[in-house]
Amino acid sequence: MLITYCFLILYSMLKTIRFSLIIAIILSGSLFYSCHRADDGNKAKYVFYFIGDGMGLQQINTTQAYLAAISDTYGNKDLSFTSFPVTGFATTYAANRYITGSAAAGTALATGSKTSINTLGLNAERTDTLFSIAYHAHKAGFKVGIATSVSIDHATPAAFYAHQPDRNMYHEVAHDMVKSGFRFFAGGGFLDPEGEKSKNPLGNVFEKGLAENFYFTQTFPIPDSILNAYSSIVYSVPEPDASSTLKCRIDADSADVTLADITSLAIDVLMNPKGFFLMVEGGKIDWACHNNDAATTVGEVISLSDAIAIAVDFYNKHPNETLIVVTADHETGGMTIGNGSMKYETNFTILANQKQSIDGFNKKVLEFKTKHKSNPTFNSYLQFVSDELNIDPKAYNEMQLSYLQKAHLASLKQNNPRDKEANRKEYGSFDPMATAAIRVLNQRAGLGWTTMSHTGAQVPVYAIGVGQEMFSGNIDNTDIPKGISRAMGVDLP
Repeated sequence: MLITYCFLILYSMLKTIRFSLIIAIILSGSLFYSCHRADDGNKAKYVFYFIGDGMGLQQINTTQAYLAAISDTYGNKDLSFTSFPVTGFATTYAANRYITGSAAAGTALATGSKTSINTLGLNAERTDTLFSIAYHAHKAGFKVGIATSVSIDHATPAAFYAHQPDRNMYHEVAHDMVKSGFRFFAGGGFLDPEGEKSKNPLGNVFEKGLAENFYFTQTFPIPDSILNAYSSIVYSVPEPDASSTLKCRIDADSADVTLADITSLAIDVLMNPKGFFLMVEGGKIDWACHNNDAATTVGEVISLSDAIAIAVDFYNKHPNETLIVVTADHETGGMTIGNGSMKYETNFTILANQKQSIDGFNKKVLEFKTKHKSNPTFNSYLQFVSDELNIDPKAYNEMQLSYLQKAHLASLKQNNPRDKEANRKEYGSFDPMATAAIRVLNQRAGLGWTTMSHTGAQVPVYAIGVGQEMFSGNIDNTDIPKGISRAMGVDLP
């Protein structure tokens, strides 16, 4: 009897201790959670919104696997954002098409509303204006910055300040930039500042900007005297690549300006007691994926990760006032880890053999063809590819050799419009011998592509900081700016 009584007392004590421990754990978790909730007393003062154009989960995973492989390990190596405490997935469909485009997706990510393909900052019928989170942040007193690795008037950055029925109205988009009055813009430059391609030119955008107290520059750091004298700063890289973009990481040298450099500059320009909103786009991930160029894709994801690392450093200094959100507008290329040629094998390190983007490699192919009077033999082509990409000619399997042979014949057979159109559909805008060589390199890495266009896949979302809890689980792309607006305490109708 005594033994039974003692056992009951002991059991009761253990239950009490266990219950107390559970309560303590819950309270500690609630405390941590509340520190990052965007309640009335804890708003996001500094907001970083990173958009990897075309960056699906496979682009991220491939980059992680590549970085691990070149470090002689299997698995994934973390990027600056892949260990953020909150992750989710977002649907990307447009108002009138399931597979979206950058203008429609950019508008959704900027305004919280769906729109139609190629439309910027207008509703799907193009009858009503949609205003972005950047606009509302500016109106609420935050300083606003828009930065990109492509041209400043391109679809994704434009979605945050422009209102045009067609994304290709670059001249009109640039003038909308001036109308916005935002504090900072940065990128590769502009595609039609003079209005040469416009049906109704509005005048030189630089002259218009100067009249509105804009300062255009290609140098940094920017002196305080300039920052104090001008209401808006527009930075363009001094030596842009084709189509007014930053150079791809794989093509750049140490002197070239990076997206991380621009992110640091943006913080310097925007920092103020009232807070800021900064959108940064890694725009050339999409371009590389359209080209089915895995090595260049990996480099561009790394460039975006480096830019996000700058924001993470800032967050570590201001953890209770900062929100960082990372996502994509859509996936491009239907990238896969695994293909029919290599079956279960991967060799990510082989991507390091590629020393330039497919744009540069295509120029070498054209030079090679000229050297051989536009009629190189297949063996000479195979040796050329093997030399350029450091692959043993005997290492190709039957499927890869067959694909290279097909591309070699297609390259030599481009004498009429029908052949050229067929090649464009199969190989894109590059010479078939260039496209095929890069695709075979991708295959040997264990990678595959299903398209040279966008896909309808969901895209990942990563968040850390004030309001991070609003970006978890399965959401829509329109939910992201709505979550940011709540975190900031800014109205987004």
